Amino acid sequence: MAPERQNQDVFYLEKISRQFTGGIAIEIAMARIRLRDKILISGPSGCGKSTILGLLSLSLRPDRGKIFLCNQIDILDKWRLNRRDDLAMIRASLFGFIPQTAGLIPFLTLQDNILLPQHLIAKQDQSWFEHLVKRLEIASIISKKPHEVSVGQRQRAAVARALINRPFIVLADEPTASVHPSLADEILQLLIETVAESNSALIMTSHDTQRTLKYGLTEVACQLDPQNQTTRLVCNV
Repeated sequence: MAPERQNQDVFYLEKISRQFTGGIAIEIAMARIRLRDKILISGPSGCGKSTILGLLSLSLRPDRGKIFLCNQIDILDKWRLNRRDDLAMIRASLFGFIPQTAGLIPFLTLQDNILLPQHLIAKQDQSWFEHLVKRLEIASIISKKPHEVSVGQRQRAAVARALINRPFIVLADEPTASVHPSLADEILQLLIETVAESNSALIMTSHDTQRTLKYGLTEVACQLDPQNQTTRLVCNV
């Protein structure tokens, strides 16, 4: 069961680090996120922005540090005890993720793709589903499969899927990278508004910093140290 939504830190990280082969390292000195925070992680291509999202999404195990969700769930303890099922359930119930290219399952309809996170945690909220597909203007195409709709429509479906469980945290990895610039503002506007409606925190990456910051996000820039191949992030809002 998800913790109560209170005005508290929903996500707290301290001194997180992960070493990769070749000497490359990712460090998160501090990250404190509350509900309705909107964070943009910026930085040059190849600096590790997507890898940082992997750590934040609990998909990559840090070598050391502290991660707490809602001041009560010790994520590093779950990793130490190899509680992968617990981690998977936390990701499904408390997180929503939007990959760069929508990441929809090709043999499922848009409706089944959107509802899949609810099935994973045995949840049903038909009214919220109907609200999302109407709000994102895809209600008329939800019976179609991903290859039958446009790139922009697939991204909208990915936004709906990420929000279907009303997650505490939405992680978006370059959500407009695969769409034409004429669609980027539309998708960003819908993403920001629907995240606000679900009372979630948003953490996203983007190569288009100037465009994204128009929507009220707080920029946190990756600090790349080329000498020791380390990317460092400090996010204390």
